[in-house]
Amino acid sequence: MKKNKNKWLDFKVFSVKIYYLVLIIFIAVLAFVINPSNLYISFGVVGLVALVMLYICIKEIKNRKDRIVELSQSVDMVLKENLNLVDIPMVIVTNLTNVVWQNNISKHLIPRECLSDTALMLNKELKSSNTASMQVDIGNGEIYCAVANKIKFLNLDAILVTYLNKTEEARLRKTLDNTKIAVGIILIDNYDETMQGLDELQKAEISSKITKELINFVSSNNGVISKIDKDRYIVFIEKQYIEKMESNTFEILEKVRNITNVTKLPITISVGISYNEEYISDRYNSSNSALDIALGRGGDQVVVKKDKKFDFYGGQNIGLEKTSRVRARTVAQALKEIMERVDKVYIIGHKNSDIDCIGAAVGVFKIARSLNKQANIVIDAKCNSSTKTIIDKIKLNKDYENVFISGNELKKVDTSNSLLVVVDTHKKSYLSYPDFMDEFEKIVVIDHHRRGTEFIDNALLTYHEIYASSASELVTELLMYLDNVTLTPMEAESLYAGIVIDTKNFIFKTGVRTFEVAAYLKKYGIDLTEVKQLFQNDFETYVAKVEIVKNAEIIRSQIAISTSEENYKDMGIIAAQAADELLSISGILASFVLCKIDDVVMISGRSMGDINVQSILEKIGGGGHLTFAGAQIAGVSIAEAKQRLIESINEYFGKE
Repeated sequence: MKKNKNKWLDFKVFSVKIYYLVLIIFIAVLAFVINPSNLYISFGVVGLVALVMLYICIKEIKNRKDRIVELSQSVDMVLKENLNLVDIPMVIVTNLTNVVWQNNISKHLIPRECLSDTALMLNKELKSSNTASMQVDIGNGEIYCAVANKIKFLNLDAILVTYLNKTEEARLRKTLDNTKIAVGIILIDNYDETMQGLDELQKAEISSKITKELINFVSSNNGVISKIDKDRYIVFIEKQYIEKMESNTFEILEKVRNITNVTKLPITISVGISYNEEYISDRYNSSNSALDIALGRGGDQVVVKKDKKFDFYGGQNIGLEKTSRVRARTVAQALKEIMERVDKVYIIGHKNSDIDCIGAAVGVFKIARSLNKQANIVIDAKCNSSTKTIIDKIKLNKDYENVFISGNELKKVDTSNSLLVVVDTHKKSYLSYPDFMDEFEKIVVIDHHRRGTEFIDNALLTYHEIYASSASELVTELLMYLDNVTLTPMEAESLYAGIVIDTKNFIFKTGVRTFEVAAYLKKYGIDLTEVKQLFQNDFETYVAKVEIVKNAEIIRSQIAISTSEENYKDMGIIAAQAADELLSISGILASFVLCKIDDVVMISGRSMGDINVQSILEKIGGGGHLTFAGAQIAGVSIAEAKQRLIESINEYFGKE
């Protein structure tokens, strides 16, 4: 608007200039005609006339500007007078935060400091638009919607901010949100194992105790609960009470855990809750998905789904080992049937493939070959030296020539009517080549890590058992239930080595089934000396590990944290081994070692079981198990990653 006004004024001035120029030329010609013999008199008359006319021109322009300013001020005065009559708070702001005027009602309702703060934030939005709005909490429970528009005030750029009272609307929205019905599914963990060997009276007694605790807990929060199976319940409760339960970290977990029973096995529950979906049916489905995540993380916990975000509560215990192998036998037959319907099988693991990943892949490869299927193992080209050692050893066998592929070789493979088997991870982003998975319609997942929010959910078959020590243990169990599968000593050693590496030589996460699997592999002629040699370190590696241990600092009197700025060969393995060594120090219950590989900070976490390192590292993008876990953070320094780790540790203990 201002630009157009200036153009008009310039045009008027230009018109005046033309008018007087023509007049001066006319007078000059007339003077010359009257007295052609005296040019000085002619030019003098012309100059005098020109000066007079120039004065008149300047004065006319100044008068025009004065009238425009006067008119503008008059308009602004009318604007202010009219806005004072409006029963809605309004203010005019210039220079971002300078409140130059406000109507009478705004002086009584809106605090002065609130006006400037609101104007500052609205101005940021107005850079790309002529209008903007935001919600403002002015205190005392009063909520307003501030709406800003660009205006001209006293020839200055300004904004007119109107405050619309939204208090009642906000209150109604909050009430509506708080009373939203949440759907919860409760499952008694390992029900069959807990009830095994009990008579009907004892089973009824334990079941009654559990049901009583659940009913008391739900009813005290104005919810309803119904038993829908021997070990399963459905709950309907308002969202506001879910938030109350969250503040108490779902104390029902501990109450159920404290129920005494003759079996002496711990009684725990897993819970999945959802409330943000539009329809009840969708909330029910989402609560089941949340329950699956809780079970995949070891049970004894609550998972609350909020839009695309999940919150976790509990989960401080190691998953109870299942005594029944029914599922292993069922999965083995299902995997066999799937493989029989495809032409080729590809096996893929996680980035920085470790020995467990390779061992599990070799086991799946053996299953495929026993069914006369063409198969390949996709490996990470950046795997560590220990992994390369075992791969090189495997390649010496003629059955494994050209079996391992990576990098550019993947572009040449034909994936039509093929099966992709994912081992030792359940996250697409963790795969050595994530985009490779997009080539497949048929996918199988075999993993033992505690389930995270990211999960390959389009798999035909998922064998995800967090009680297991390793992916190699799970694959070996499948081999035990398949006919006509005979392992070579090399294949058995690969699977055995995978179990050894993940159990830290049968110390962590080692159950009865782990030893049974190890015994099964031993009968195929495993050379334990050769397996042990896979884990030997050279002198440089040993010195590096000792240096990391020496530089550790102790926080919270029981957690050791160490960092290394050095870039040794196989730094990831060194960091993991150093974290293991730190646990051997008296009084240390958990340890973390940070190092940097390329532009990524690697964190290895270890625990004796009292502290859940998986929960700690999960908050900064990691995962794993209760007793050992890891995380990778790109684009940060080791110092920054360490600070994030400490903050996550403090948050973890704050919730306990």
